[in-house]
Amino acid sequence: MTEDAVIRSRTNALLKRVGAALAGRERDVVVLEGERLVRDALRAGVELEVALVAESRAAELGDLAAPLRVVADELLARASALESSPGVLALARPPQTRTLDALNPRGARLVLVVAGVQDPGNLGALARSAEAAGAGALVCLAGGARPFGPKALRGSMGSLLRLPVHAAAEAAALADTLAARGYRQVCAATRGGARWDRFDWSGPIALWVSGETSELPDVTARFEHVTIPMHGDVESLNVTVAASLLLFAAGGGA
Repeated sequence: MTEDAVIRSRTNALLKRVGAALAGRERDVVVLEGERLVRDALRAGVELEVALVAESRAAELGDLAAPLRVVADELLARASALESSPGVLALARPPQTRTLDALNPRGARLVLVVAGVQDPGNLGALARSAEAAGAGALVCLAGGARPFGPKALRGSMGSLLRLPVHAAAEAAALADTLAARGYRQVCAATRGGARWDRFDWSGPIALWVSGETSELPDVTARFEHVTIPMHGDVESLNVTVAASLLLFAAGGGA
C-alpha cells in the first residue's frame, strides 16, 4: 500500500458520499458501519460498492470481499455516525423491498406488520426480534422509519439484511391481501384484548404492531386483539418489548 493510496483529505468524494448518505440526501446507497454488519451484509449476498477501512485496521480487514479503500483513522472517525468509530464502513445499494405478491403462509407462517414506528432503532430491533422468533417476513407500512436507513440497519444487527422485507402503501389493502392469503390477523392492544399467554397462536399469523405514540390503522378494529397485562401505573410497554413477547409466543409453533 502506497502513501498515495491512503485517503487523507476530508474533501474526498467517497467521504462526501458517506456524509450525504448518513444525512439521508442519497437514497440510492446505504451505509453499513462496523465489521459485523459489513460481514453480515456480505453473507446475505449484498454487493458492496466499496468498503472504507481505517489505516490502523487495514491489514486485519484486507480479506473483505469488496473493493477496499484505506482512510486515515481520524478522517474515518469523523465520517462515522457512531460516537466511537469501529474502523470500517461500507457503501452498498439498499436491498430491494419485496412486493406483497411474494408473501404466502407456505414461506412465512408468521409475519410482523409494523405501522407508524418512527424510531429507526426500534424498527431495527423489531426486525431482530422477528427473525429470532422465526418470523418469515416483515411488512412495513408507509409513513414509518426507513427499513434500510443506517440506524435501523445497526439496530437490527443484520436482521434487516436477512429477513424478507415487504412494503405496503395502504393498511386496508394490506389487510385484504393478508386475509385472502389465509392469515389470521392479530393486533397488539394495550388493553382489552385476549391475554397473550392464553391466546391460540395456531395457523398463519400476521401480527400488527404500532409505535407508542401512533394509532393503529382503523382496519385493525376488526382483527383479533391480544394484550399483555401490566401491573402498577404503567400505561404501555415499549413496542419492541411488547412485540418481542408476542412474536416468541406466536413463533412457538413455527
